[in-house]
Amino acid sequence: MIIKGLIHKLGWLAVIMVALALQPNPLRTAKGDFARNIWSNGVKRIEDKNIERYAVNQVQPPYPVLAQRYRIEGIVTVQVHVDGEGKVRKAEFVKGHSIFRSVSLDAARQWQFRPPDGAGLEGAINFAFKLRD
Repeated sequence: MIIKGLIHKLGWLAVIMVALALQPNPLRTAKGDFARNIWSNGVKRIEDKNIERYAVNQVQPPYPVLAQRYRIEGIVTVQVHVDGEGKVRKAEFVKGHSIFRSVSLDAARQWQFRPPDGAGLEGAINFAFKLRD
């Protein structure tokens, strides 16, 4: 009985090892970061933590008047999904102070990218809002 249970567990381990071996290797970027290929609705996409390196047009959001008045600072992260032509098709607010939400999303939607191999891109853009004294 013990041997049968051990064989059963080792069988699952073998299945997991084969599944891991069949996964595509991550892409290594110029800076040594990793990007990975993903498939979304049958379309090849590249997910890269450093998506800003593909940008050909970056739009910085304006500092909201209320945030300036109340001296609110912070960093905002926006997740973007880029099509094969380099246009942002979807932008999602991930984290940061909500006062910066709308201006950050508007700015992120205006970015344009040079996608590798015509594939779509996914990644995060960070906007820093810092008051100047």
